[in-house]
Amino acid sequence: MCKRGLLWLAVGALLLGGPVNLVFADPPVADKVIDKPTNVKPVPRGMPDLIPYWNFDPPKSPLFDLKNFTVNGDMRVRPEIRTNSNFGVTQSLPGQPTTGRVGGANDWYVQQWVRIGLNYALSPDVDFFAQPQWAKNWGAADNTINNGAGCSAGGSICSNDAFNNGQADSLFLRQAFIMIRNIGIQGLSLKAGRQLIVMGDHRLFGHFDWANTGFSHDGVTFQYQQPTWELWGGWLKPMDQEFNGFGQQSTSFGVMPQGAPTSTASKAGADSDLFFTRLAFKPMAGLAIEPLWVWQRNGAAQANAASPINGVLAAHANGQSRHTAGMRVALRKSIFDGSAEGYYQFGSMDIGQSGQRAHINAYAFAAEGGVTLPIPWAPRIGLEFNMASGDGDAGNCTSANPAGCGGTANTFENLYPTNHIVMGYADIMAWRNMVAYSASLQFIPFDYAANHFEFRYWNFRRQTAGDCWYRAAQNCYYAPTATNTANHLADEIDFIYTLFFKNNKVAWQLGASYMFAGGFLDNQAGAGNQPVNQTWAYTQLHINF
Repeated sequence: MCKRGLLWLAVGALLLGGPVNLVFADPPVADKVIDKPTNVKPVPRGMPDLIPYWNFDPPKSPLFDLKNFTVNGDMRVRPEIRTNSNFGVTQSLPGQPTTGRVGGANDWYVQQWVRIGLNYALSPDVDFFAQPQWAKNWGAADNTINNGAGCSAGGSICSNDAFNNGQADSLFLRQAFIMIRNIGIQGLSLKAGRQLIVMGDHRLFGHFDWANTGFSHDGVTFQYQQPTWELWGGWLKPMDQEFNGFGQQSTSFGVMPQGAPTSTASKAGADSDLFFTRLAFKPMAGLAIEPLWVWQRNGAAQANAASPINGVLAAHANGQSRHTAGMRVALRKSIFDGSAEGYYQFGSMDIGQSGQRAHINAYAFAAEGGVTLPIPWAPRIGLEFNMASGDGDAGNCTSANPAGCGGTANTFENLYPTNHIVMGYADIMAWRNMVAYSASLQFIPFDYAANHFEFRYWNFRRQTAGDCWYRAAQNCYYAPTATNTANHLADEIDFIYTLFFKNNKVAWQLGASYMFAGGFLDNQAGAGNQPVNQTWAYTQLHINF
């Protein structure tokens, strides 16, 4: 009993002695340097306390100035139609190669998004920016009575959007970051938060605005700018294994990483990280040279034993450490313009569940150029060539049969691109296991700034017959089969017309593509069957302010 009383006495002394100690401690002296002040209050938020938290009344900030606050916005509505999306041929899924003639698989839908950008300039060098976005397919917001799981008895309407057929995922933050310029060094800027990463011609990194949600990246980036060059780099977090998948997912394409959240003790080591650095400099007028290095590390082990692993799974597969090194060069001089970029990928990736790994050895190259004639309508005639490596062992490579992988992973990783604008408008091709040739004609009739025509022809082929045909989202469109060695996939003709009006605040666009089935699809349909050609078309209305 005596010991218990002494214990409570000691506890009381500690609780009371702390505040008394602070009261009687020597206060800091203003005109005297104190190396170790003893009476400094902690900062609970770990941040400047310019606007304190409140007990009841909300704060009225003396720092806010309306003239430093700006708003911008975008809204787009786009109906799309696609006929014979599988060319009338059975699609062979990874691990399940099949052939045969099937129905048309036609589709029609309307996509819409609206964005509001909110920017506040705290000072000329400090910006706060947030961009919420609402995105949905028309008809996906089902407002009818739903008596499914989660609804109360008696047939009442579900009040929780999570049970109302997809309503809950309509609204998200597309961008939200802090930007600080001239941080310690003139010309050095920092951006922290959710942001867009766009490089060059969008072949490796793009905003993917064509999709209904696009690509956003969470992380920290730095940029150091000088008059003739800039250095850009940072760390991005594509996926944390404590959570399931990307916060951003394309409604149209379903771009997702492989694997589910890990339940192991080493969750941090299983996360996905991406590091990059890019130098852009202009040694002379009209010429830009842009070397790039990217390290993509997806730490979670590959766990899918049934499907082919090497190159056949969708992009950003688990269990890989992939380096991308290369360069882009662009030139614009007089009536000529052109660009070329090439990249080599190396590292290693999982091919089994017992620690087997394959060496990554992949590459890609693209070149395009054009001539703009100095005559009315300013027609531009262009040519383009693209290629990206594939893997001849992809169809045989499974975690259950790592010997079938051949020890290497040769399929090029397309990273986070806007394939829609560089691989054909119909979105049937990614920069993976492909060879493509293109010719184009563009012109600006009637009024130089108000409208634009584009006609383009594409010839798409596989680089190797042992690997997939990959769609724009980098997923396997048709898996390889032992009997179908044809590489000619399809020919595509694109037509795009864009009209700007209302002082360029409104744009209307009309587009159509027609795809002719190639020899690969003839073989896929099998003897006595013929594939059918595919049509894709859209119209969209876009406003911004």
